[in-house]
Amino acid sequence: MTDHFSSVSDLIASLNGLKQEAWIYTNMEFWLSNPQNAGFFYLPWDYMQSLHDDEVYEDDGVELPLALKDKNLKEWMLVHVLAHIAKSIDWNAEGAKEFIDQVNYYREFDTFKP
Repeated sequence: MTDHFSSVSDLIASLNGLKQEAWIYTNMEFWLSNPQNAGFFYLPWDYMQSLHDDEVYEDDGVELPLALKDKNLKEWMLVHVLAHIAKSIDWNAEGAKEFIDQVNYYREFDTFKP
């Protein structure tokens, strides 16, 4: 099973229902240019293992579904890291922009924003 989220808001709203050890994938060009509206794909390990060899391709050592090859997806963030960031934000005061800032901070420094 793969899930597609069409925005950061859609992804955040779904984090609790996803396997926490799974990766979220995105097109990094879209993320860097318009993070609010980037598309995200949830591809859990068991789903990837269920695909036949002729249904996957390898990109930078990562196997992805051949059906998504045109999306130019890269591993972006682990679900549990995104969930931690989402829980640390005061959504009434900070909102999605702070979530995006914290994700970018984590991606750059491999640690949570102080």
